[in-house]
Amino acid sequence: MGLWSKFATGLRIILGLFALLVVWIGFQLGTHRHTGILRTLAEAKQFLSQASSSPGVGQHSAISGPQHSVSLSWKPSSSVVVGYNVYRRGASGLVRLNIAPVAGTSYVDRTVQLGQTYFYVTKALNAKGSESTASNEVRVDIPPK
Repeated sequence: MGLWSKFATGLRIILGLFALLVVWIGFQLGTHRHTGILRTLAEAKQFLSQASSSPGVGQHSAISGPQHSVSLSWKPSSSVVVGYNVYRRGASGLVRLNIAPVAGTSYVDRTVQLGQTYFYVTKALNAKGSESTASNEVRVDIPPK
């Protein structure tokens, strides 16, 4: 099997996985509207991290593991807010991850460790500094390698 043939096969596999991922995300968003966006994006990020850590077709050299992170996004609040706080639940309860309120509706947690499970919630913050109740909790499992 020539190099070009291996490349074409690998490209077909990657495109097929990407198409499957797009269909899966659409399904998740349609069936889980209340938590679908946050959960789906976190799971898609995890899936892509796992896929990128696997050696590709025809690769034989050592590959260092990817830096893992969790990308979160959520629907904007229907109330007027100045930002959002992002929390991760741990052994000591909820711990806020952001120093200043997050202005947009996305956040990337780059402090995750391999082989760990994390739980996230967001809370909207109004101009008086009061927080809303927590969003639905999302579980993210980071692969061991």
